Amino acid sequence: MNPTRRSTSWSVYTLLMLFLAGKTCLGSTDSTVEQENHDYFENQVRPLLHARCYKCHSIEAGKRKGGLYLDSRDGWATGGDSGPAITPGDPSKSLLIRAISYQDPDLQMPPKSKLTEEELGIFKKWVELGAPDPRTGSSRKVGQKLDIEEGRRFWSFLPIADPDIPLVNRKDWPTKPLDHFILKRLETEGLNPVDDAGDRVLLRRVYYDLTGLPPTLEAMNEYLIDHSPHRYSRLIDRLLNSNRFGEKWGRHWLDLARYSDSTGGGRSAILPNAWRYRNYVIDSFNHDKPFNRFIREQIAGDLMTYDSEEQRSAQLIATGFLSLGPKNLDLQDKELLRMNTVDEQIDTVGQVVLGMTIACARCHDHKFDPIPATDYYALAGIFRSTLCLVRDNISRLTETTLPVSNERQQEHDNYQELKKKLTSRIKKANSLKSKTSDSNTALAELKKELKELESSAPLPLPKAIAVSDEEDVGDYNLCIRGNVHQPGPKVRRGFLQVSLPVGASAPEIREGESGRRELADWLTDPAQPLTARVFVNRVWHHLFGLGLVATVDNFGRQGRRPTHPELLDFLARRFMNDGWSTKQLIRRIVLSRTYRLSSQFDENNSKIDPEAQFRWRMNRRRLSAEEIRDTLLAVSGNLHKKAVDCPLPPAALKDTALNKAKFSIDEINNAPVRSVYLPVFREEGLNGFFEVFDFANPGFTSGKRHVSTLPAQALFLMNSLWVMQYARDTAQSLLSEDHENPHDTLEAAFQRILGRPPLAVESRLALDYLETGRTADSEEARREVWPNLIHSLFASLDFRYLN
Repeated sequence: MNPTRRSTSWSVYTLLMLFLAGKTCLGSTDSTVEQENHDYFENQVRPLLHARCYKCHSIEAGKRKGGLYLDSRDGWATGGDSGPAITPGDPSKSLLIRAISYQDPDLQMPPKSKLTEEELGIFKKWVELGAPDPRTGSSRKVGQKLDIEEGRRFWSFLPIADPDIPLVNRKDWPTKPLDHFILKRLETEGLNPVDDAGDRVLLRRVYYDLTGLPPTLEAMNEYLIDHSPHRYSRLIDRLLNSNRFGEKWGRHWLDLARYSDSTGGGRSAILPNAWRYRNYVIDSFNHDKPFNRFIREQIAGDLMTYDSEEQRSAQLIATGFLSLGPKNLDLQDKELLRMNTVDEQIDTVGQVVLGMTIACARCHDHKFDPIPATDYYALAGIFRSTLCLVRDNISRLTETTLPVSNERQQEHDNYQELKKKLTSRIKKANSLKSKTSDSNTALAELKKELKELESSAPLPLPKAIAVSDEEDVGDYNLCIRGNVHQPGPKVRRGFLQVSLPVGASAPEIREGESGRRELADWLTDPAQPLTARVFVNRVWHHLFGLGLVATVDNFGRQGRRPTHPELLDFLARRFMNDGWSTKQLIRRIVLSRTYRLSSQFDENNSKIDPEAQFRWRMNRRRLSAEEIRDTLLAVSGNLHKKAVDCPLPPAALKDTALNKAKFSIDEINNAPVRSVYLPVFREEGLNGFFEVFDFANPGFTSGKRHVSTLPAQALFLMNSLWVMQYARDTAQSLLSEDHENPHDTLEAAFQRILGRPPLAVESRLALDYLETGRTADSEEARREVWPNLIHSLFASLDFRYLN
């Protein structure tokens, strides 16, 4: 859309857009990138510090050369004999960067082996980011032994309690048991809950929270005219039973599973069968697969029994969870590649399922949590005994052929046999080529026959990214300082000692197996307190924007303590009692009065609890990248709601690397399907909405997306050609409906796009603009007046924020 096409009535249009875009946004969400910076430190910086610096600058080594410790934030901030080692945000002023860059002949670290350019780059980027470093608080001092028994007394390792429902003063306020826990804390803190949300606000909220899409105008009207006492609970049940539910909540899990359709790394190989795992996740949430089984299948689905070939296929596909992390398949040190993959698996399972940063114990005992390095290598033995990579010159992920019907298998086998025979005959005929004219004719006929055979070939048998047990299963060595080429003593395969009863040891692993079956049993054991607590907290986070434990991926000492520990245990206990049902858990929460509070501001409450962490109101949140894009497609009438299988065109399936792709990434990114079905590529090729509106980085586990508020977001909605086209399509759809006058059309537009009727001032501005456009000189200007108005609604804060 060219700006000159708006010139006729630009001033009124601009006024309307500025009014809608400038409305106060109460309770705006966190704009930091804290978690991504934390991940960068843990995955890139900490291992490098340990490998290259701790030998001379750590409490563990008992050395403090130059008076400098580098094994804590306080260490480099205080600095050594020459002062603070780092100036956050400015590498050029940081002594550490000067020293490792060998800029000063009198200040060179490490003194005997200069860092590589890649290693230098990691440190420089870290400093540019502001030197994010989570190593705060007290860590163990040199010689201090890790105390497992003391660790068992930390809140997250205690058994899940079954607390009584607390007594409250305002007995008429709670409507569900969980409300008692919330109100008890509010009364303790001197806070009062705000009013309940209005019908329209609540309807829009629960539609987005459960399906990721807005309510249609028909659904809105149906709800508003229904005055029965059970209308809200019936609505919840309908949304939970919608296929849209799995698409919304499956995406939450895909963030955790670091889902991607490419591997990342130098070549960033395309993964044409990754979509099967994505659809497995969506189907699992739609069918409310018990969460404990959901976890078991992803850890050890290939080792589990099954009742049907369909179930067998699902379990094999599920194990793709262990394979889909980022990998540098070009790495020529295959043992390092193998153990980096193991480390990534331990890190993912640790954070996703247990809320623990187990990977911090790769090089040494965990500095803060009761996780010795032996526990890390007990798990490493399990995952090292798991085959997920074919380690050739250029490695690749392992795949398995899925079960098919006998008829299809027979058809495939017959085709392969016939093709093999023809190929053999062609080779034989080729050796006789040119000796006689008959042999040349025979060769040509055979090639023609092979071509005809290939043109009518049956569909290839389905394959999935999946794991299996290695042939050489067994315990693994503790690697000295995490170096795979410095093996220490063998460590028996097992789990986290701190989660086992006193005096107990990990169960015996079946002969000839990796130990994943036993690991899956332990992860989902009701007596193991982390799994249920962590998942319940994740669900609460997605519904309220802030977890009962704010650090959703870290339940260790470096994480935040729960604001409502009794409520967390109450929900976790009932979650397990309900058969680990995600839908029942969500239903229990969204039916509460706490969930149905408005986002109304209260000055007195805000002085005590500015973040509303005690839930005296609902915080306003910005829609996710997928919700914004999907809403534009839905309200413009362009959204195809059917599930999608492979999102890649045939050309992509023949490519081996993303950087050599012979297909248009932009074209597949603009497919009119729900955003969960779009391909996600590491390194490059993200959809424009994803890049601007804080899509989860597929290189890391992401339990909490960063939510930024940037000028680029408003500019994207104002200038994107796709957004402009959606505005035209929406306008065309509205104008094709039977409205008596512009005011009725305007009302329908606001309700369809914002979920509410226009305010009086909005209505006046919009109608003035429409009238100016109606009397414009050119046909083009008159034609664009409604699309421009719709576009202003798309660019408004009320469109992209949820009350």
